[in-house]
Order: sequence, then C-alpha cells, then structure tokens
Amino acid sequence: MSDNDFITQVMDGLKEQGYLMIPDDFIDQLIITLHANVTAINSLIEIVKVENELLALRCALPTGSRQVESLKELSTRIAEIAFNVEDVRNDQR
Repeated sequence: MSDNDFITQVMDGLKEQGYLMIPDDFIDQLIITLHANVTAINSLIEIVKVENELLALRCALPTGSRQVESLKELSTRIAEIAFNVEDVRNDQR
C-alpha cells in the first residue's frame, strides 16, 4: 500500500467516525483571512455610507441603504464563520 493510499484510507476512516483533523496552520490562516474579509467589508460599508451622503447632498436620488444593510449582514455572517472555525480549532487541541 502506498503512502497516498494509506493517507486516503485514514482520512476516510476519520470522516466516517466524525473526526477530521485539520492542520492548525490551515485553520489559523483561514481565521486570519476571514477576519481580513470582515475588515475589508466594514471599510466598504463606510465608503458606501459616505458615497450615499454625497449623493443625497447633490440630488434627490435614492441612496444605497439596502446595499449597506446587505454588506453588514455579509460581514456578520463571515465573522460568525470565523468564530465557528476558531471553535473547531480549539476543540481539536
């Protein structure tokens, strides 16, 4: 049996038993990436708010308040995913 076959067999067994260890480095990088996405989205929210304020001053066009709410919801969901991944990492340790 080759090393790859053995690894595949072990991974399949872990999946069947409900255990799947993910390397800490991968989880750490995923958490960092998720939090960076939240930060980027929050910055985008602020930009959209300023843009909406400027549009409101220049004319009576409808503003993108729905866009802001949608971005806030996306940011919240990504943050929740990040915290869930952190919980998985802590459970593995």
